[in-house]
Amino acid sequence: MGQIPSGSNECCLPGVEGLTYLKVSVRGVTRGVMGLDKVVQQLLMMGRRLEEVTDTELAGMAWKLNYIPDQETVEADNAIALRQAYATFYARQEQKK
Repeated sequence: MGQIPSGSNECCLPGVEGLTYLKVSVRGVTRGVMGLDKVVQQLLMMGRRLEEVTDTELAGMAWKLNYIPDQETVEADNAIALRQAYATFYARQEQKK
């Protein structure tokens, strides 16, 4: 297992099952998000297209399993990172069709 550099803002160990690392904010903070794969799968099973999913919906589903500080800028940064993660996964699923 690799070392995590001091001050890297990575709170969790690499390779933990169910953990996805997202780059959050322009400062490049990396945040571990539990259950993101389940959120994405649920949205796909519901037939939710990328443009139909709101940031509030994405964040609400993800934060049921994760703690997010109650600060507007933090919430907004995390919503952007979640949308980018969903867009990447959605694009991969579309290519498989």
